[in-house]
Formats: sequence, C-alpha cells, structure tokens
Amino acid sequence: MTLTAICPDGHVSASSDYCDQCGARINGSCVKPVPQPSTSSPDVREADPAGGTCPGCGATRAAGDGFCEVCGYDFAHGTSRTAAPPAPEATAAGDWEAVITADRAYFDRLAPEGVEFPEEPWQRIVPLTEDEFHVSRAEPPASGRPAAALTGAAADRAISRLHAILVRQADGSYAIVDRGSTNGTWINDDADPIAANIPMVLGAGDRVHLGAWTTITLRRRPDGGA
Repeated sequence: MTLTAICPDGHVSASSDYCDQCGARINGSCVKPVPQPSTSSPDVREADPAGGTCPGCGATRAAGDGFCEVCGYDFAHGTSRTAAPPAPEATAAGDWEAVITADRAYFDRLAPEGVEFPEEPWQRIVPLTEDEFHVSRAEPPASGRPAAALTGAAADRAISRLHAILVRQADGSYAIVDRGSTNGTWINDDADPIAANIPMVLGAGDRVHLGAWTTITLRRRPDGGA
C-alpha cells in the first residue's frame, strides 16, 4: 500500500511535505493511503523463466513462453486448449459379417498348379455373432472344442483342415490368426503371408485370401446387426 498526499490546491502529490506539482505545503492530515492493484492472482502461475518441457505434451518449452506451440497448453493457468482425442468407436456383437467367395483375381495371381477354378461362381455370407470362428474346409476341425466355422467350398483342397481362426476383439472387431496352415494366409494385396499364430486385426473391407481361390471379406452388416 502506498501513501499519497493531496495539497491545499487539490493536487495529488507523491511527496507528503510539499506538493510536487505546485510546491504548496501539505498538512499531515491530507496524507491518505491509496491501495495498489494486485499484480498476481491465486489461480495464475508465474511463467517459468528457465523454459523446460510442456506438461501437456512434453514438447520443449522456451523460456518465457505463455503457451505451448505444439498443443496450446496454458502455462499460466495449467490448462490445455487441445481437446482430448475421441475414444475408438466400439462395435457391438453382430455388427459384422464375412462374405466368402471364389476369387478369380486371387486365383490368377496365385496360379496354383493342378488346380482348376470353380465353373460356377458362388458366394456365402456369414453373420459374425460368435467370439470365435474356425476357418477350415467343409469338414469340422480334427480336434479341440467345436466352434462356429467359416468353411470354403469343399473343392478348395488348398485350405487346411484348421486353417485359421477369426477372433473377436474387445472393440467388437475381428482379428485373423493363421494356425500354421500349409499354404498360408494373405491379407488384401500383401506380397507375403501373415506369420503363424500372430493375430492380425481386420477392418471393414479387408480381404483374407487362403486356399487356391477362397477370399473372405469382412464388412459391416447393412442392417446394423438387426
């Protein structure tokens, strides 16, 4: 708090004995305290003159910066102006389906010897309502607990007896796991087959190629799983 004085002529003077504007003598009773505005607020933090790193994103902070140049973090108030990223969209059970087809383009690219492409085109659509599906030939798996099956045509003998497994993920999507098949499993147009026993998460429109000409395409159900 600063003391200020008012001279007999009404001038405000920083000096309390004589007016610093007109020189008139100032009576001691004219000296009054004048409150000064606060220069700090309890919810405002002082800038770090040494710089450091941003608490919001970890980017390097230049000395005296008020905001982070990367994420907009407010160093004075300790708040971020960057909205949190949205959580991944979860899909409910039954929102997906598998379309199994005899894929001529895949067959031509693979060019297997001694195998003929089916004369009649065919397609099978399977709603994915279970946590796990065996991908195999028409026969059930040789061992293990019975499971829902995604079977190719029995004529596609290049598919192993238990070729792969589709496994539902926590968000409702599916991953394909090759179970050490004889002829391998490919995703989309990849040049190399996927590694055995390593889950590969699939998205809508992804194509899984196996056997001599079988392709399984995952997609969202048009009816929303109803």
